[in-house]
Amino acid sequence: MERNDRLIRKKMYRYMLTGVMTTIALQLGNVVDAMIVGNLLGSIGNGAINASTPYLYILQAMAILAGSGGAVSIAVLLGKRQVESAGRVMGFCIVISVVYPLIFTCLFPILVPLFVRLTGAAPELARMITSITTVYSIGMPVISLVLVMAYLINVDNNPAMAARLHITSNVVNLVLDYVLVRYTSLGITGAAMSTVIGYLVSGLIFIPRYFKSSSRMVSPVFRGLLKNTELITMTVKSGFPNLAYLIMTVISVAVLNSNVLRALGDSYFSAYSVTGNTQLIVQMFLNGVSSVIASVAGVLYGEKDYYGMRRVFSRVLKTAVLISAFIMVVFLAIPQGVAALYGFDNDAVRADLMSGLRLFSLSFVFFSLNALTQNYYRTIGQTFLSTASSVLQLLVLKIPMMLAFMSVLGFKGLFAAIILSELTAFIVINIIRLIMQKAGIVPQKGFMAIPEYNSGDICDISIVGSDKEAARVSERIMEYCLKAGVSGSKAQTLGIAAEELIDNIARYGYKESEEKDIDICLSKTDGMYYLRVRDDGIPFDPVAHETAEGVEHELGGLELLKKMKVKMNYVRTLNLNNTVIEVEI
Repeated sequence: MERNDRLIRKKMYRYMLTGVMTTIALQLGNVVDAMIVGNLLGSIGNGAINASTPYLYILQAMAILAGSGGAVSIAVLLGKRQVESAGRVMGFCIVISVVYPLIFTCLFPILVPLFVRLTGAAPELARMITSITTVYSIGMPVISLVLVMAYLINVDNNPAMAARLHITSNVVNLVLDYVLVRYTSLGITGAAMSTVIGYLVSGLIFIPRYFKSSSRMVSPVFRGLLKNTELITMTVKSGFPNLAYLIMTVISVAVLNSNVLRALGDSYFSAYSVTGNTQLIVQMFLNGVSSVIASVAGVLYGEKDYYGMRRVFSRVLKTAVLISAFIMVVFLAIPQGVAALYGFDNDAVRADLMSGLRLFSLSFVFFSLNALTQNYYRTIGQTFLSTASSVLQLLVLKIPMMLAFMSVLGFKGLFAAIILSELTAFIVINIIRLIMQKAGIVPQKGFMAIPEYNSGDICDISIVGSDKEAARVSERIMEYCLKAGVSGSKAQTLGIAAEELIDNIARYGYKESEEKDIDICLSKTDGMYYLRVRDDGIPFDPVAHETAEGVEHELGGLELLKKMKVKMNYVRTLNLNNTVIEVEI
């Protein structure tokens, strides 16, 4: 009857699977998009996409802030059972996701030419960059809203719907990509238009479905948005590390692109663009795996389930490292196959590109460690550590090292520097963490910087539900309570509440063939005892349930609990029922 992670593990892998599907759809769209452009328009097409990336990242900045920050904030608030506050966060994220890109839509006649001049691109490349950035400037309000809603839909009990949203948008994108680039005169403009249309179609299909979903807990609140300063601060703080990463990426890409183009010429710049696109293959899997940290660990952090958080992070870490290592082996074995996917056709620098891809692949595991570090620390509110990791990884170490190594070793030096910068960033951020922990700025020891257990826990156990188990839990709850100094009457109240809830879940929450995994936690905080019962049975809110007239004990003793006059509340998070009984000390 000791605590285990069976229930959390099941949900973690389901969220991980849909997260991987989501990012595969998202990143595969980018990867295949680059392949289509490269094969139909030549290497210069990929060069134009790569050169446009800083501007596109600026357009997406608030979508990244609102989406990632909103998802973490809503996860934590749902873990704390603050559903109305979660709705206010959702309202803020929706508004900011539309208002910000509209500014660029209005100003693109000024901003696009300015950006193109800053790239220093030759006339043909400049024309392509102008086409890409103009289309995205006009269509970004649609893309931004749909991206943010995908984050929020995922965290609000609908990860499969979020995955379908991305899959649909990218299927439409890729079909139109090929048709418009191959069969019309639109060229690179058609490729950009395809992305906008893909998001528009998927948004029209799935956003209305989400708001009609019976499993969602959160409804957006738009009234008095600017008055919710605490929630806005929480959202911005949670999303800032991802925004900082985006800003650092914009600066890094812009500086490195311009220097590689000037120092090595168009041919090597096209080869360098191929290596940049191949990183999307790693991110395609890694982002899906690490999304579990924000969605699952975020809720557990709100619930102060530190045991569950540790188990989730351990499994995510192992999965991410194994995936990165596997992709590295593929790159080492067949770099020519990777280059061929992008239609690379410059024989003069092909051999150097093969060597560059092999070297580049050696950085993938370290890249994964840094990404997980950044995602984890922002989830637990350690914004400085998460942001510092991004700054180290992308600016302080990467740019100087790559420029220095390129000046000495040429093209291959770029990738030797990437390996060293990723490894050094991971080592340095952990040294900074240790210094902060020693100084008391970060209160908990160890990499995870969270307690071993919630200090208020009296009892934390897991069972496979049955009437016999319910009785045993009741006895154990009362035993723990009495040892902890709880009065006999309140120990009995908590024991009976646990037994009735578990018996109800075991009888009515599952089919006979299903495993009835249930977590029970009794804790003491702020003058209250909290009994939390968590299960993955059918959605059921015992607080809202009304027994039919004249029927006693319709659902395993819910009427008894109501007669005991204990305070009971319910929230469904991670597609798990969470029922909490509150008893005053």
